[in-house]
Amino acid sequence: MGDKLIQKAVARILNAIYEQDFLICSYGYRPTIGAKDAVREITTTLIKGRYGYILDADLQGFFDHINHQWLLKMLEERIDDKPFINLIAKWLKAGVLSTEGKILHPVTGTPQGGIVSPLLANIYLHYALDLWFEKKVKPNCKGEAYLCRYADDFICAFRFKDDAEEFYKALIKRLEKFGLSLAPDKTRIIKFSRFEKDVNNYFEFLGFEFRWGISRKGKDIIKRRTSRKKLLASLEKFVLWCRKCRNFRLRKIFKLLNAKLRGYYNYYGIIGNFASLQKFFFQAMRILYKWLNRRSQKRSFCYNIFNQITEFYKIEKPRITEIYQPV
Repeated sequence: MGDKLIQKAVARILNAIYEQDFLICSYGYRPTIGAKDAVREITTTLIKGRYGYILDADLQGFFDHINHQWLLKMLEERIDDKPFINLIAKWLKAGVLSTEGKILHPVTGTPQGGIVSPLLANIYLHYALDLWFEKKVKPNCKGEAYLCRYADDFICAFRFKDDAEEFYKALIKRLEKFGLSLAPDKTRIIKFSRFEKDVNNYFEFLGFEFRWGISRKGKDIIKRRTSRKKLLASLEKFVLWCRKCRNFRLRKIFKLLNAKLRGYYNYYGIIGNFASLQKFFFQAMRILYKWLNRRSQKRSFCYNIFNQITEFYKIEKPRITEIYQPV
């Protein structure tokens, strides 16, 4: 308990120091901006800018491969307090209980589940990726270049293919320097242009698919929808929840259900994604109907009664929660 309180205090100090340093391209683990801000910013930037190629990158085991020496050097750039640095170093080397019951002392990575870990990871990539991209990569590109990062998940956009390919090669070497690597099967350069609206030309970021399309008014827009992978994962989690809660009183089940649905809509309820919200809702209701009918050996509900119950408890219907902001 005491260790957690100290970590909270350290996290507040680090936030106060680094919040003014983090670049506008960084969205993860910050107090005032989050994933939906990143999604909105990507959409606006790609529509307004002249970009033709996307590097969709994925770091392999990022949190387990953070180099302790590099991280401490990065912290020393802004913090001239040896005891403070030593405290963080102690957390980094804290023992981890293995599945075999042995205590392991990691030489890389951040403490699993630690309050301060996400912030330390953000600081690591601030120096290893963000500043390098802003000060070295962008000035040497022939055309526009753009980076958006949320924690260890990031995408880069370029106007020219040559710039994207050169950056890809340089990125591999840059990450190796800091003990990191890309997942080759999850990293790719794709053509992403308003002039070639191929259905297969899309990228995924923060649980959404981005692809070029045409609006009802005939304008070029970037369409966004819940990624298939995330949609399936959400439904799988919903099945587990139904199994766990099916024997609760109906009042409690539907109260918890509404809270889950509100949380889902608050994140995925972006403009243009209503069809995906509906798909999730209808599938979730089918799953819930199935598991409520397994509360006893006899069938408890037919669809008519189930629909009446959902109406009575005022189930949250799919809705868009994003506020429209003109591009």
